[in-house]
Amino acid sequence: MRRGCGVWGWMWPVCVAVVAAGCPAASGAGKSPRPRLPPLVAVTTVELQDVPVEITKPLDLRPLMQADVGSKVLGYLDAVLVDRGDRVKKGQVVAVVRPSDLPDQLSAARATQAQAEANLQRARLEFERAQTLSRQGAISQQQVDYQATVLRTAEAAVDATRAQVAALGTRLGETRILAPMDGVVSQRRLDPGALVGGAGTPPILTVERADVLRAFVPVPEHQAGALAVGQAAFVELDALRGRRFPGKVVRMAPSFDVASRTLDAEVHVANADGALRAGMYGRGSIVTATHQQVPVVPVSALQVSMHGRHVFLLNGDKVERRNVETGVDGDTWVEITAGLKGGEEVVQAGVELLSDGVQVRVSRQVDPITGRPLTPPPARSAQDPVPAPTTR
Repeated sequence: MRRGCGVWGWMWPVCVAVVAAGCPAASGAGKSPRPRLPPLVAVTTVELQDVPVEITKPLDLRPLMQADVGSKVLGYLDAVLVDRGDRVKKGQVVAVVRPSDLPDQLSAARATQAQAEANLQRARLEFERAQTLSRQGAISQQQVDYQATVLRTAEAAVDATRAQVAALGTRLGETRILAPMDGVVSQRRLDPGALVGGAGTPPILTVERADVLRAFVPVPEHQAGALAVGQAAFVELDALRGRRFPGKVVRMAPSFDVASRTLDAEVHVANADGALRAGMYGRGSIVTATHQQVPVVPVSALQVSMHGRHVFLLNGDKVERRNVETGVDGDTWVEITAGLKGGEEVVQAGVELLSDGVQVRVSRQVDPITGRPLTPPPARSAQDPVPAPTTR
């Protein structure tokens, strides 16, 4: 009896659970299921905007002009008055050379000039005396002609010595090295004491003009037909995020690069504040066209599947799947070339579980998950610092 009672005592809770599971009252089978709410979505209005079409490629940023500054005079570098990064004006003295023998040569040339001028004075007097004697019949015409020749020779000697003195003076003046343009010193290669002016001697400095920079944008062959001189262009640099520097296409290369099959478009970019530096890495954008008043939707509203691209339009309290065709991609927005006319409301957030004809709850301009406001990003103008629309 004790063993039996022990067995039944162990099985009793199990039996009660089995009976309870089979009992309709205990299982709650008579209760109605709670209705499921329609999904909550955020919608935005399709805007009509002007969309610029741009070709965007990595660029090569160079100074507008660049010149190596060296010495024409053989001598030793006496002083370098500027250093790398210094701004200079055209005609400013940037270095001084101590010539080896130019002062001595100039002194000798001036002495030779003085002697030639004395010879000229004597030849002129001899010629005038010969003319007087010839009129008196004391000497022949041949002697007069001879004195005239001596005079012309003396005059030529004076001209030669004067030219030599002037040339040596010019060379001596060239010992003061002047800046060839307004700009900035980009390189300094030599220090005082270095021998300059000889064969194989490197330049002392490199000066480049930095108020305007040249951006070379390599455009692929299939897009080169859209290029034209005078088109607006812009430069964006990794080191200066959020800024967009305007420019203009001033010329194009006469031929394509045979290796890359690209055509260089040269863009001039103003750099009055000096923020741009040659060699910076970035991208150049050239505006080739503008699509006037076209529908634009946020990129989050566009869905891509194997059947194409589509958006969900709000139709009352339900959504309608609408196939669309796209154009310019602006990173945060996209141009719609077919399927929308503007003014429609499309789902911007909460599209993951939608299908055609599904009933929804609407939250306008507010993200249903984060509660943050949602606004359609505008298609930027040329000066806006937001990501560029690009045709690639």
